[in-house]
Amino acid sequence: MFENYLNYHHIPCGAIIGRIMSKEHLTQRELANRAGIPYQRINDFIANRRKISPEVSLKLEKALNIDNQCFFYKIQTNHEIFTAIAQQSELSHPNLSLFRKALFWDTDIEKLNWQKNSNWIIQRVFEYGNASEIKETIKFYGKDLIIKELQSIHDTWNAENRIYNLKKYLNYDFEN
Repeated sequence: MFENYLNYHHIPCGAIIGRIMSKEHLTQRELANRAGIPYQRINDFIANRRKISPEVSLKLEKALNIDNQCFFYKIQTNHEIFTAIAQQSELSHPNLSLFRKALFWDTDIEKLNWQKNSNWIIQRVFEYGNASEIKETIKFYGKDLIIKELQSIHDTWNAENRIYNLKKYLNYDFEN
């Protein structure tokens, strides 16, 4: 019945406990009594101030008639993995202070995923970027990835700027 919650990696375990309690019309105190754990601990889980141990997960599952062993512990672990990946990708970007906001006029530069959108970002920088933006992009992605990404672009729009900057900053010629 609650298995779908295992797929919601972006939602913290405490929020899911709160949602299940709401669906079951349970108060924190009632759940704590059923599970045999202190009331304050339920409140701490819901507020994400405390992590759930496998033992507590088993108690909560029994109290809520959930057959999936370590259900809440799995949800918590999935969320921790999701959060770690998100934090790692946030840290993986070049020095944003070197980029003009106008270069990425149609999006929030602070929210760009520099790994997933590398093709689009490289194309944008090599078509419209200034010297410092192009140099920082080269420093971040590396020469090989930039050449590979720019070679994969078949759009003729602004191709002259891309090719010019590729030759100027990477000494690379498409004809060779």
